[in-house]
Amino acid sequence: MTLDIFMPSRIHRVDDAALIDVESQIGHLTLLPRHIDCAAELVCGLVRVRDEDGEERYMGIDGGTLVKIDDRVTISTPRAVVNRELGTIHETLAQRRRQRETRERENSRALVRLELELARSLFEQEQHRE
Repeated sequence: MTLDIFMPSRIHRVDDAALIDVESQIGHLTLLPRHIDCAAELVCGLVRVRDEDGEERYMGIDGGTLVKIDDRVTISTPRAVVNRELGTIHETLAQRRRQRETRERENSRALVRLELELARSLFEQEQHRE
C-alpha cells in the first residue's frame, strides 16, 4: 500500500506499507493491503506503519481524515510529527497543541477587543447624532 500524509506545508509518503494502524473517532482501525475501501475521522494519536520488511515506524497526528481506496491510503491532518522516535512524538504533539491553544486564546482576546472597539465606536456615533 502507499500511504500519503497531507499536511499544510508538505506531503509525507510511505510506498511500501504492509500494515497501517490508526485511532479513529469510533475506535482502533488496522488497514491491510486487501482491506475494503473506507473513510474515517481520526483522533489525535499515533499512526503505526509496518513496511513489507517488517520494520515499524510511528507518526503522530493531530486528528484528521483517512481515506483508503484500492492500495492507496491518504491521511489529511493539520499537524504531524513524522519519522521521530516513539518517545518524542507524544511530547512534540503536546507542545504543538499547547502552542496552538495559546494562539487561539490570543486570537480570541484580539477579537473581543475588536468587538468592544466597534461597539464603543457605534455608541459614540449614536451619541453624536442625538
